[in-house]
Amino acid sequence: MFFSKPISDLTFEDVEEFCRRFQENIRVEYKSTFDDRVKNKLPKTLSSFANSYGGVLIVGISASAGVPREPFEGIEFPEREPGLTVQNICRDNIFPEIPLFTRFVPSRVAGKAFLVLQVNESAKSPHAIENSTQVYVRTEGATEKTQLADIDRIERMLLRRADVSRRWDEFFSQSWNFARSVNVNQKYAYREIRMGPLYPAEALMTREAIDAFLNDPWHRQAAGFRLGQVLRSPIGALLARDENVDRFLDVGELGILHYVEPLYDRGYQGETKRTLDFWPMAVPILKMVRFSAALIDHAKASCELRIEAHLRKIEGQSFSSGLNPNRSLPISTVADSVPAAVQVSSQDLAASALDTTVELMYQLRWPFGQQPAPSRGDVRNLLEKYLDGT
Repeated sequence: MFFSKPISDLTFEDVEEFCRRFQENIRVEYKSTFDDRVKNKLPKTLSSFANSYGGVLIVGISASAGVPREPFEGIEFPEREPGLTVQNICRDNIFPEIPLFTRFVPSRVAGKAFLVLQVNESAKSPHAIENSTQVYVRTEGATEKTQLADIDRIERMLLRRADVSRRWDEFFSQSWNFARSVNVNQKYAYREIRMGPLYPAEALMTREAIDAFLNDPWHRQAAGFRLGQVLRSPIGALLARDENVDRFLDVGELGILHYVEPLYDRGYQGETKRTLDFWPMAVPILKMVRFSAALIDHAKASCELRIEAHLRKIEGQSFSSGLNPNRSLPISTVADSVPAAVQVSSQDLAASALDTTVELMYQLRWPFGQQPAPSRGDVRNLLEKYLDGT
């Protein structure tokens, strides 16, 4: 850990202390400008950090033979948000996305500042650049501290990536245990939403930070749990709401969200199934997408996200095909469970919340009924009408 505090809290004094402690090495690099030459090298440098042991790049520091030169005054940045510029460069040129954190730190000199870029060692490496053809790693003791990775190194990275992907399943296994502890019923039809980093490798937030985030009334209301109770868990914190149905939202340190809501109220004991409304599924999807965007923004993180929506235990269950259940034909599917999934960058999540919801609802609706399935445009029109009325 380079800094004694989150990168989002760094001050000029932290940057100054860092520069006095560290010269350039396998995990540290300095740049004195933010011109096109530096920007063009960012994918190579930052991906090599992610493929190796992580690292910090500070823009606005002159270094001679790798040793930072005082006074540390920073530079003038032509961009209003240089951190966003870096994130866009990395998103467009590095695949998969790297775990990147940025901080714009004002200098003591008026009009000047530093840009601190921190990349953690990535369990979803190898990260490739140049149309996914080149994989770079860091090397010690050479003038050029990046080099192409050999085949053996790339194979080790791929094995590690497979191991990390299991964390996704482990989280949901634990989350279901918590769901049972707050009496969320899995015996009958229910909706489930899962979202989080595509490769959950490192904690995005501490348990304490998650607890504080969920205890914020605005965030609870945004998630649909205005009157919900926050419960701490070993892997994060969860919101539970005891109404005529028991539903819950679990949030873990890895930035993964798990939402579960039964489709029948708690009094249902498996008697004759009634026709259920299909389109209300869009409401929790949209809320969870927006909630996840706020959570990741709060963590000052950037990553590729995996978002899933499921209708489960629905064999023989009928749903209304239109917005008015009394004026639409019932539809059903032969499947017991219907999944939907999308992948989206956290940088686009807030702006694309409705588009993401439309795509997931389109995928969920497609297997139902014998008539031709509605198009994505049809689903969007239906959702816009439905959401306007809720």
